[in-house]
Amino acid sequence: MSTSTGVFYAFARNINTDWSGRYLIAFANRDVADTWHRTVIDSVAQGYPKFASVKRTALQWYTYNPDVGSITDTVNDSKVALALRGQIFFTLLNDREHRILSTIPVLNYRDHINGASFYIRSVSQPDTYWFYNAAEMAVVASRHRRTRFTITIADRARAPGTIIIGSDDVYITTPSGANVGVANSLDDQLSRSANPFPFRFSAFHGDFQIDESLSESLDPGLEPIVRNPGKGETWDLV
Repeated sequence: MSTSTGVFYAFARNINTDWSGRYLIAFANRDVADTWHRTVIDSVAQGYPKFASVKRTALQWYTYNPDVGSITDTVNDSKVALALRGQIFFTLLNDREHRILSTIPVLNYRDHINGASFYIRSVSQPDTYWFYNAAEMAVVASRHRRTRFTITIADRARAPGTIIIGSDDVYITTPSGANVGVANSLDDQLSRSANPFPFRFSAFHGDFQIDESLSESLDPGLEPIVRNPGKGETWDLV
């Protein structure tokens, strides 16, 4: 899960014209942006079509049709994202002939797509990655080797390609299809699991850590990754 601290920006474009109705959206952080988008698409799926025209075409790019519903009204609608209003604001940009374009920072994030595979990297130690040690059937931290893990939303109603948000339960699997879970609740080490094991996606923000005290039984330089809710470190999905 890419680091979500700091303001996150996106553009919204009116699909009816290239002249007007263009917005800069500021979100309190990247997680708020993804959660806002989820509330919009869920409201449509639940039979509320007012914002059916809002589409996410890229990580920082949305389109909408104001004749159907203005994207700015999403945060004022109790059926959509009213609860997020204090964490989002929209700024109307100059029309095309005004010759000014407000630019936003380039943010090198990976999209958190349901069913995609990621390297999992420590934020505090960017040269350290999760590696699946097949010999030990355990997930370890390594500076020399790394594994691409597939992240899948546990709720099968969520289609492949859905953007994952922090409140989703997810499954983590290795390239060979092995499930990653916690087999021993005494040490909470991440290891191979016989069945899919759900983790909250937000766990990548503070629930996993490197435990050097358990590394003696492993190869040198391979420290176990353990679950330690609320006391772990932050990990990027890249």
